[in-house]
Amino acid sequence: MRELMQLVTFERRDHESGSPGSSEHSMGEVGLGFEAFEETAPGARRLGALITLGPHAGAVVDLNRALAIKLAGEDVGAPEAEADSLLPPDVRELLGEGRRALEAAREAVAFAEDALVRYDAPDLWRAGVVEPRRHVRLCAPVSRPGKIVGVAGNYPSEGRVAPPEPVLFLKAPSSVIGPDDEIRLPAASSEVDFEGELAVVIGRHAHEVPSERAFDYVAGYCVANDVTARDFESHRSQAYIGKSCDTFAPLGPVLVTPDEVGDPQDLAIRTVLSGELMQSARTKEMIYSIPELIAFASRLMTLEPGDVMLTGTPSGIGAARRPPRWLRDGDVVEIAIERVGRLHNYVRARRP
Repeated sequence: MRELMQLVTFERRDHESGSPGSSEHSMGEVGLGFEAFEETAPGARRLGALITLGPHAGAVVDLNRALAIKLAGEDVGAPEAEADSLLPPDVRELLGEGRRALEAAREAVAFAEDALVRYDAPDLWRAGVVEPRRHVRLCAPVSRPGKIVGVAGNYPSEGRVAPPEPVLFLKAPSSVIGPDDEIRLPAASSEVDFEGELAVVIGRHAHEVPSERAFDYVAGYCVANDVTARDFESHRSQAYIGKSCDTFAPLGPVLVTPDEVGDPQDLAIRTVLSGELMQSARTKEMIYSIPELIAFASRLMTLEPGDVMLTGTPSGIGAARRPPRWLRDGDVVEIAIERVGRLHNYVRARRP
């Protein structure tokens, strides 16, 4: 069974389908009957996975559609309904279903990758199994987590004493946006800052988990930007509000499974703001490791499938610079984490 996987949530753009083409190895000729399947409307949220190798690397597999066509080829009755029952429409629900749903997702990816080798790619495009990257809009991998748990002060900083235990805060799930979305600067704040971070997505209910078993509860990793209105967080003691404004939690571009990431405590992390390098560190510099964070948080609250933990940001944030460097209309924030991905967002001021 394929273990490595890069899960995405996506929407199809309104576009013409791939050119029909024909081949002696077309999927239609082997009787899969994909022409009878219902089309998915542009803008509908779908669960997918990236193809990572070969000539079609970067293309997106529609997991539900791929599984339906696989089941149709196996003469399963009502293959679309069966695929719907096995694969929920988003990552949070997928994780909540447990191992059975993850295995179905892996089967769907393996089927699509094998079909790309054996059949013409245009046949797969017409079937809605595979979409070129330019034909889809990626959304946040976990579009509405149950909760977002942030960690403050988890990297060394000059003049700051390391906290005696992890310092946690909550961030509103409604602040989540995806890699193709804009960070909107609220009119009420003039000091909006960036924080490049490694995000951990929880895969199982975690309550009082010992640190030595914490990785068993991790579904995967993605890139995050813990955008913060410093004037509300610091000067007005409104930390939750300052962290939770609309669009203040960009996540993406993919949810990478632990097998593909390897050791999450030794990844390069970099934040570039409008072409200028602002943050550069390695995750091994964290004061409290990922297992320690999960163990500590799970003593206080149950972490649920699809919850997101932001593991802290390295030095270099805008508030620490002299003069401070706040986000401005027209800025571009790019956060890259080794083996996890690159999160890219434009910044826009709200218009009166």
